[in-house]
Amino acid sequence: MTTTPRILLQVLATLILGASTGAAVAETTTISAVIPWQAQGRVFQTGVGTAQFLGSLEGIMYVETAAGAMDEAFVRCPIVQAIDLVEGTSSATGKCVIVTSPEDTAYADIACEGVAGFCRGEFRFTGGAGRFEGIKGKGKMTARSPVHALASDLSGGVTIHAAAGILQMPELKVSLP
Repeated sequence: MTTTPRILLQVLATLILGASTGAAVAETTTISAVIPWQAQGRVFQTGVGTAQFLGSLEGIMYVETAAGAMDEAFVRCPIVQAIDLVEGTSSATGKCVIVTSPEDTAYADIACEGVAGFCRGEFRFTGGAGRFEGIKGKGKMTARSPVHALASDLSGGVTIHAAAGILQMPELKVSLP
């Protein structure tokens, strides 16, 4: 297994303590994760002073444990972001697929609210396959994005190809059975 394909497996291996003893005890650990991302999608005017972004973000999740171990995984999240251009607020929800190998995938939900360009919310693991089967965990998340600036002058249905941003989860609690 090379360094790139072992993505996240090394970080989450510390969670599988029960697997080596045959016990079904879930270990919980806290990790720090960050996802710099690129988004593609469309912005639609949904009312007077409101817009909605429908698209997906893709990036690499970089994970660091308290022991300093660092790994990465590919992330893709279809998202919906409501933007109030008058009040300068926004909210977003998404479903993420986190892939470390063709056999090892984790799934997560994201949700946040805030002002244009910045929101706070929660990142929550919802399940997985392969070595991530039964993964659980959650943590506070912040997201930064310039989509609001790109959307402010759009009247509807304009495609965005290069929005960028960052998701940060400084204390993400993770456990595996």
